[in-house]
Amino acid sequence: MTNKKYKAPAAEKVLDILELMAKENKPFSVTEISNTLSITTNSVFRILKELEEKKYIQKKESDSTYQLTGKLYYLGSSIANRITLKEVAEPSMHALRDGTRETTLLTKPGSLGRTLVVDQLESLEPIKFLSTVGLEYPSHTSAMGKAMLAYSPDLLELYLAHHELEPATPGSIADPVKLREEAERIRAQGYALDMEESCEGLRCIGVPIMNAAGQIEGAIGVSGPIFRMSKKTMDRYIGLALEQSQAISEQLGYRKP
Repeated sequence: MTNKKYKAPAAEKVLDILELMAKENKPFSVTEISNTLSITTNSVFRILKELEEKKYIQKKESDSTYQLTGKLYYLGSSIANRITLKEVAEPSMHALRDGTRETTLLTKPGSLGRTLVVDQLESLEPIKFLSTVGLEYPSHTSAMGKAMLAYSPDLLELYLAHHELEPATPGSIADPVKLREEAERIRAQGYALDMEESCEGLRCIGVPIMNAAGQIEGAIGVSGPIFRMSKKTMDRYIGLALEQSQAISEQLGYRKP
């Protein structure tokens, strides 16, 4: 919750105007911005003139409307080049691990659609599952791998074109048709599960992480032994994982359509 003591109304208006113009791919008039954001036309005009002077927006003389320039894109790109997924995800990794006490993993798409582990926080329990940072493993048997494939049709087709769907356990998906059907279910519900598909006795949850372009950036998830990962427990952990994946995605600039 924002502390009202430290609110800056003028800055808030500037940001509201920029966000409005960024969401809509069209020019805006002073009156349109004023009516949409409930800001006086005088305030809107003065803010727009300042933004125009700083080259954040440009005015169309033909109809006196305003639109964004590429300056915000330049600023965003310069920040993105300095930020890594691991850095952004670190607080969420700790929140998910501490909230579940299970091993928490961060992954990215690896070679030819495989799943690459980029970070791991170990379970707080004595009996635990552990992976290896830098390890690549099959995506079709993994919750996080399936989550990434589901949210990137191109990645899914790349994976299917270069890999036989070899089963790791009797529960593994080994049919391309079934993997595509699984991808549809994952997109519908927003998360993926590994119910002893990669290793007998192991259950996992995987949730996609999206970037500013609306594309898959990676996945975050938890893994634990079946005797602690009951379906009721997993339902609670799914909510925690969804919250943290959303937080990471928003930090990367993703906004839901």
